[in-house]
Amino acid sequence: MNEQLAQAIRSQLSGGQGYDHFSPSSLNIPIQKFIISYICSTQEMRRANKASYKAHYGNLCGNVAQRLLSKYIFKAAEKEEVKPELFDKIFEHELTIINKNEPKDERDAQCRIDMIPSCKASIEQTLKLVKEIFKDETLTSERYVHVTPPGLILDILGRIDFESENKFLELKSKPINFRKNKNGMGQIIQKLPNTIDDCEETYLKQVAFYWKATGKKAYLGYVNQEEYKIFEPEDDRLEYYYQQLIKKAFTIQNLLEVSKGDAKQMAKLVEAPDLKNFYYSDLTEDQINITKELWGL
Repeated sequence: MNEQLAQAIRSQLSGGQGYDHFSPSSLNIPIQKFIISYICSTQEMRRANKASYKAHYGNLCGNVAQRLLSKYIFKAAEKEEVKPELFDKIFEHELTIINKNEPKDERDAQCRIDMIPSCKASIEQTLKLVKEIFKDETLTSERYVHVTPPGLILDILGRIDFESENKFLELKSKPINFRKNKNGMGQIIQKLPNTIDDCEETYLKQVAFYWKATGKKAYLGYVNQEEYKIFEPEDDRLEYYYQQLIKKAFTIQNLLEVSKGDAKQMAKLVEAPDLKNFYYSDLTEDQINITKELWGL
């Protein structure tokens, strides 16, 4: 692709605000969701998406553990040294930040309250997991890393959960599930994978990206409120999933090139999204209207 067209496409992304990178997470969503979120939606529109309690559960686990264990946490390009604080104080601080986000609905609001004991237990498991991998090594969190595959017009950019000088960890939490029963809301603990073959491909693609970007030893960790699991993907597996991620990036780029970055033209090249799928459950009313207009739903 010539640079003039590449620049024209980059300038049209993010609702016309312009956008210059992919991320492992944006490459792990359906192409239809990419069109809605990263071509048609501005950054402000994406920030208005209502995440469920499950996403906040994961953020609480990761953010609290980082502040308890990491010596440095990056905020964009700035590296800040973490001041030692007590578990409960850090948890309440992070919970306050999360509660500034409006719940999806009344049920989600109640789940956000009911999840707290389980979330605290999952954080305790996270602390054990991280300690097993890194021992007493100095840890850094949230550092941005990137790769620029030849021919790709957008960098791929991501942030690392935990890393030391020669290792990194991608952390995944399995939040408590809530189900209605005759007594109200029952709780179901999600099981963790038993082997690496049971791990979600989307997570392995994320790990593969950080492995390629850093050259460090890769770990994928899972926690729930009762236990933790640690997996060490071998290089061949990581190379395979990295290539799958890159293929997805070039598929999106090819669609962008053919459509010249026009979302309406790009939508004609892929089937309409199923709005009942969980990938679309966080869309705002404005984004739903955009989706219906693009695909004539």
